[in-house]
Amino acid sequence: MLLARKYWLILSTGLVVCGVRVALRLISLKRLLHWLACKPSPDRRGETSLEDVVYYLDRWLAIFPYHPKGNCFPRTLTLFFYARRAGLPVQFNCGVMKCDQRLEGHAWLTLNGRDFLELSSYWKGFTVTLTFPSSPPVPTD
Repeated sequence: MLLARKYWLILSTGLVVCGVRVALRLISLKRLLHWLACKPSPDRRGETSLEDVVYYLDRWLAIFPYHPKGNCFPRTLTLFFYARRAGLPVQFNCGVMKCDQRLEGHAWLTLNGRDFLELSSYWKGFTVTLTFPSSPPVPTD
């Protein structure tokens, strides 16, 4: 990866996750998801891989954590944006699980019914409360 492209990816990943955090305070989740579900960007040579996005996003969230219990919500929303931009028909999922008489929440992505860029299988214990889009988008090739 060229040095300039690497630094642009680091900066843009940080800007997107900051934008997601601010937007979560100002608008509804439904509206934010519609904004983040952008059309794929034109195919460009040398486009950055999602693994690079995950790496830099996880670094940003380690430096500036969103919540003491975890960063899954802004992480998943940011990855949703980048994956949809790359043309992948991913779905955003939220779920709850009862843990020690309290509800715990988690957010994750799925692609074709399987977890996508998820750090562990922790998501499997959650009951899905929201999926966006509600049915997987049909690829338009």
